[in-house]
Amino acid sequence: MVQLISTGQDNRAAATWRLPPRAITMPSADTDARPAKRTRTDAPHRLGERDVGLLEYIHADWRPLHAILKQRYTDFLVHEIDLGGHVTRITSLAPPTDLFVPAEAAPGQWEDLAPYFDAVDALKALAADADAAPVDSRALPDKADRTRVHQLIRELAGATLQSEAATLGDGTPAIRVARRSADARARPRDDPRSEAVAAPPYIHFTLQKTNRDSQEALQWLARFLKLDSRGRASAANQLSVAGTKDKRAVTVQRVALQRGRRTAMDVWNMINHIGQPVSSAPGETRWRTRELALTTRAERGLRIAHLAYASAPLQLGDLKGNQFTITLRDVRWADESAADVPSLTAALTQQVAQMEEHGFLNYFGMQRFGTGQVSTHAVGLAVLRGDYAEAVRLVLQAPADEAPADEGAPPAVAAVRAAQAAVAARDYREAYRLYPKTCVAERAVLEKMCSPHWSPNDALGAFQHIPRSLRLMYVHAYQSYLWNRLVSERVRRHGARAPVAGDMIEKDGTHRVLTAEDAAHASIEQVVMPMPGAEVHLPEGWLADLYTAMLQADGLTPLSLASSRQPEYRLKGAFRRMVQKPAGMTCSFLRYDDPDAPLCATDEDALLHSEALPAASDAAPYLALQLVFQLPPSSYATVLLRELLRTDTSAHAHKALTKQAQDARAAA
Repeated sequence: MVQLISTGQDNRAAATWRLPPRAITMPSADTDARPAKRTRTDAPHRLGERDVGLLEYIHADWRPLHAILKQRYTDFLVHEIDLGGHVTRITSLAPPTDLFVPAEAAPGQWEDLAPYFDAVDALKALAADADAAPVDSRALPDKADRTRVHQLIRELAGATLQSEAATLGDGTPAIRVARRSADARARPRDDPRSEAVAAPPYIHFTLQKTNRDSQEALQWLARFLKLDSRGRASAANQLSVAGTKDKRAVTVQRVALQRGRRTAMDVWNMINHIGQPVSSAPGETRWRTRELALTTRAERGLRIAHLAYASAPLQLGDLKGNQFTITLRDVRWADESAADVPSLTAALTQQVAQMEEHGFLNYFGMQRFGTGQVSTHAVGLAVLRGDYAEAVRLVLQAPADEAPADEGAPPAVAAVRAAQAAVAARDYREAYRLYPKTCVAERAVLEKMCSPHWSPNDALGAFQHIPRSLRLMYVHAYQSYLWNRLVSERVRRHGARAPVAGDMIEKDGTHRVLTAEDAAHASIEQVVMPMPGAEVHLPEGWLADLYTAMLQADGLTPLSLASSRQPEYRLKGAFRRMVQKPAGMTCSFLRYDDPDAPLCATDEDALLHSEALPAASDAAPYLALQLVFQLPPSSYATVLLRELLRTDTSAHAHKALTKQAQDARAAA
């Protein structure tokens, strides 16, 4: 519900967004659902695995493990695998050199302009005489002809003449050639054969980011490159990637830039802040040099390397998968305070081999659903219902149990809580000011709500101001949630080791339903589960009944998924493998003394020699397990770890374990 509250002031100041008093309560996939209401003295609810449908395991008999995930960002390394199967790495920090060789072309001649002008001599005179009048071409309705004229003028007299679009008396397009003014002389970059002009339109480069989600990283790159954001919350329209990567991690991937007239060296210099002050501290006189960029860590945790020109951008899905290097710290059985190292390492080595053989349930991981009190799939459900006021309310919802600022809270956390308090007080301008730039969705909604041209009745307009990729993420999160629940219910009924009648399998690019006779000859790797959408048609049976019942419980139907008034929210649907196997999976063990010591080096660390890894020691008190494996796109390493650990893999759970380790170290 949206209301305009009048205070006797102008509408711009008086327009407020009245948040509806209710919230979406998602139906639970299990009988152990938390109570709908909690007292304010209860601990705030954190989104957990059961809230998003992660309920079952393939290896249900495995013993739970205690292990700390992502204690350091370097404990979770991700390297993108391109379509050619090559693992993307940074092997050199050197700036780009000799990337562009101008094409050898026959030089233009004044006579080449004869088809376009009545008198070429008039153009020659114009180039020689500063007082000569401008010269118009013949009618040039063909854009290719006009482009050719512009090119020839730049080649023949770009230092003295300039060409511009003109219109003849009958409205036909033409070209007007005139003298350049003294303060508008051609620069070397205007040379059509220069790198800035003639190089391919895109620059691809390798990006290593640390503790940044993909959208935030692109926004920082856009800021460094001075790309025009047009006042929108999304400032990265000229940048593209093949896939999104984890935030609390160190990830390496390729990025494409629509360069304009930026050269590869321009891009390298701008992102590395060459020629800018080292810091903003008073009295700082040092300037950032190339030598400094090559010998110190990158700015904002964003290191680029291996720049190359390209003729096309990157599209989502232009990758074969990702390679993960994951370090689990303080590994021991969950029911033991200390580890019997020989038996533990033997058992884990066997389990890793079984994981590679049998795989894991291919759930969508926790990062698909956000880390806040309100899951992204709850917002997606509101969108699919067409309730945009509810969607906006959920985006801006302040977690009431966490509203007071804790003593010693990180500045970003304190800023978010202050912004949420401003939202609750309907001070949306102040909320927009307080929200960190990382809160992309919140700032986008508030930016629209603060506009003098926005109507408080326009909930759709406020929601649509969120960057498109993020809006679609909400809807796809609901798809993922429903898929997780479908898989959990299927495994609960029939297990996860063999196909059963009624399963759907994929073979030779087609999908069909298994009969009881066919099930005996099929593999569990062939079993797929539907992603709900308009193009997913299920025959009658238990799977279709379950699919429809889950949608109805959320107030949806299969038809409603394809009938949104906003075309971009009409889900097509797809099929996804129920079981996924990792490729090239290996494990190794490391004993260490310092609980917070770096145990794995990033590409940047290895080239800078910045951190020394601990030496092997059989007497060290702590045990780490390092896993290396590859997964295809859209499969989650955290879900594989969930299968192995049999313990909670949510971010807040492992942050708590990390804090316990830090407290123990401080007390020692």
